[in-house]
Amino acid sequence: MKKKIVAVALTLAMCFAFTGCGGDNGNKSKDNGEPKVTSIVGSWECEDVQVTNNGEKVGDDTVKLMFGEDFSSIFKLSAYGDGSADLVMMEDKNTVSWSETKDNEYKLSYPESDKKDAADMTAKLDGEKLIITVEETYKSDDKDQSMVMEFTMKYTGKKSKLIEGWNVVLNDEEVYAMSNAMIEGSFVEADGMLYGDYGGDEWGKGAFMVAKIKGDKLKDKTIIAKDTKVSNLSVYDGNVYGILDSEKIIKVEVGKTKTETIYKGTCNNMQVTKKGIYFTDEKERYCKVDLEGKNKETVLNKKVAYPYQISSKFMVYQDGADGETLHMYNMKENSDKKISNMVSYQPMLYGDYMYFYTPGNYEDVYHMCRIDMYSGKVEKAERAAIMYDYYVTPEHIIAAKGEFVTIEFDKWDTFADTSSAGSKAYPKYSNGEIWVSRCAGENFLSSETFVTDEKSSIGYSYVKDE
Repeated sequence: MKKKIVAVALTLAMCFAFTGCGGDNGNKSKDNGEPKVTSIVGSWECEDVQVTNNGEKVGDDTVKLMFGEDFSSIFKLSAYGDGSADLVMMEDKNTVSWSETKDNEYKLSYPESDKKDAADMTAKLDGEKLIITVEETYKSDDKDQSMVMEFTMKYTGKKSKLIEGWNVVLNDEEVYAMSNAMIEGSFVEADGMLYGDYGGDEWGKGAFMVAKIKGDKLKDKTIIAKDTKVSNLSVYDGNVYGILDSEKIIKVEVGKTKTETIYKGTCNNMQVTKKGIYFTDEKERYCKVDLEGKNKETVLNKKVAYPYQISSKFMVYQDGADGETLHMYNMKENSDKKISNMVSYQPMLYGDYMYFYTPGNYEDVYHMCRIDMYSGKVEKAERAAIMYDYYVTPEHIIAAKGEFVTIEFDKWDTFADTSSAGSKAYPKYSNGEIWVSRCAGENFLSSETFVTDEKSSIGYSYVKDE
């Protein structure tokens, strides 16, 4: 990069010396369609350049003569959350680091081996623009000369160096859906009714039931299927889909109670999409049938756990043949990318991060972990914590630790600093308005964050031992 900028500087210096070039400043255009940005993290491309040579402003016409009309091709920057950045200037590619010096101001630095001849670069957020300032010195006629170049950068989104083409952002509804799927999908709300595994001791080992939601209570409980365990519940196109006893896929029209069996055979980890119904079979392979339960095909012929399609293109899963690590499968290109190097359970995507946990040294003791899906950096909480399960909402991470402990995302690694007591309690469902939790087999419904014993039970998921 140094040689490229020096060449420009010398050319501009010659322009001043022999032709006295100059021009008006011109006005910067305002682009109201750009996304809101709050930090340097993301991808940027140049849309304007201002140059000052030895204290004298260089005219716009001269700048365009030197750099060309298309400023976007001369300077691009992709900054990642781990403090690294890819920088391209005039086809010269470099890896640099960035650090925040004060609010919305940054310093861009080259590796130690390249710092000797590198230009000084700083950056500052100005509304939705990033202003990068490059200061250069050079000699002309044996005299020291200085040049300051100010690049106005436009935000173009985020670029991942972990996964090609990654641009997945889940909305609130999708965050809840993924969390519900990762904790077995025991409940689902549809048209003001709660379908799920809340059963009761009078119906044997459990029951698939439905009832009307009235605040923190349920009315008109109705059995859909008794003596069974239902899981993987979801709603698609006016139907509730689920799995009974891990041996058949059923659907129930919303508002009704008659089930239709559409697939028979060992099945788990089900997800219903417009392309069909995906699940793992008796060999734990990732399979697909159409929405009528027909035309089974194998999508991934390997041992798969926690599979979840987070977009029409990407599916995250735990690869049982690769040390139970997390992989990302590109369903359009049939390509696969390993994204973790440790045993990884229950992946949940929120914002830029994929959260998961890895076992500690004792039963029910785990380390929370996360992967930056853009930089690829994997972090692991230093201390392990007692957790029976965890749940991600659009605002918090909630861990079951006897009772429920809620942590802000910027404190994701501090569950070991918290304590709780009581019987094992588990999160079972939420859509942001209703919350269902389970403790000692009893299910609890609330309009508040997961609770247990201070609320009345809505039923048992199995026969309560006397």
